Amino acid sequence: MMREKPIEIFCGTGGVGKTTLSASRAIQLAASGKKVLLITIDPAKRLKEILNMTDEAAGEITTIQSDIFRHQPGNVPYQFDALLMSPEHTLKRMAERNQSFQDFDNRIMKTLVRPYGGMNEIMAIIEVQYQMEQKKYDCIVLDTPPGKHFIDFLLSTQKIKRFFDKTFVEIFKYLGKSVGTQSEAPGMLSILVRTGIKKLLSYLEKVTGAQFVNDFIDAIVGLYRNRDSFLKAMAFQEELQKEEVSNWFLVTSVEQMKQSEARELREEAVRFMHNDNYLLINKSISQYLGDWFPQDEYLKKLRHTMLDKENRLKTMQDQSFRSSILFPEVLETSPAEHVGKLATEWSIHFPI
Repeated sequence: MMREKPIEIFCGTGGVGKTTLSASRAIQLAASGKKVLLITIDPAKRLKEILNMTDEAAGEITTIQSDIFRHQPGNVPYQFDALLMSPEHTLKRMAERNQSFQDFDNRIMKTLVRPYGGMNEIMAIIEVQYQMEQKKYDCIVLDTPPGKHFIDFLLSTQKIKRFFDKTFVEIFKYLGKSVGTQSEAPGMLSILVRTGIKKLLSYLEKVTGAQFVNDFIDAIVGLYRNRDSFLKAMAFQEELQKEEVSNWFLVTSVEQMKQSEARELREEAVRFMHNDNYLLINKSISQYLGDWFPQDEYLKKLRHTMLDKENRLKTMQDQSFRSSILFPEVLETSPAEHVGKLATEWSIHFPI
């Protein structure tokens, strides 16, 4: 049995069906009467195609009706909310809450909050934490970035902590910028920092021009003035590590055969996980091979190879996973019908 939790995290390498399975899980939960928010942090935005969403929907919560899914658990209409992560929209809301629009109105900040601009994972942490604080949903299903970007997402809180180290306050004091802190007598660290930052800014100005340096300083100061929003997000990592708060799903695929990559991802993420973590093996075909015993030698070898692939993935369950779940290969005419069919598989394995 698996308990539903306030947050469920789906991770995996690229191309294994992580977004598809997270969407189907949201369907199953919503069909059972839960209030569900499905968030994708993956900049590729595969969720957009699955749920017939547009680029304009990025950053805004969209309500998805059950009638777009042909296969679905139960016969009662349902709905759930979906959100395509947009760092730009998250930053805009932050500026609205803190009345700090002027702090982020420069070209460096606009570049940083673009997809792959460098702040995608950090802004995603802030967004998820914000949605949890609203207490509007029974469950938030999180489709995380693939591979290394998922680890970057988990490490974002550490990056936030390092960025807002007291050393930066000394830098801002040297620059004559107010960051809302009480003045302190300069110490030896302050003197050393001032000497170093003076040389750095002097070099930057020669290479990039004075306007770039001014934009750079304004962007850093703007982030620091809004540090409360960033620091609150640091609680998110602590919440994820509580067994009563989250379920973890590592997705891999028989088709992609990314066993080693999945194992590496599991080893890197293990310090953030707890005992309620599950291995999802996507595109399984073993159930279709049970009654197939070909006489042709080539077909015998083919059957053996396909079953061997799945069995090797199943051995990963012994590596601290609570259980492994096989999701069969699904052939449907549209992505929406595909995830609807997979939602019925969730109901078979974990009825609610």
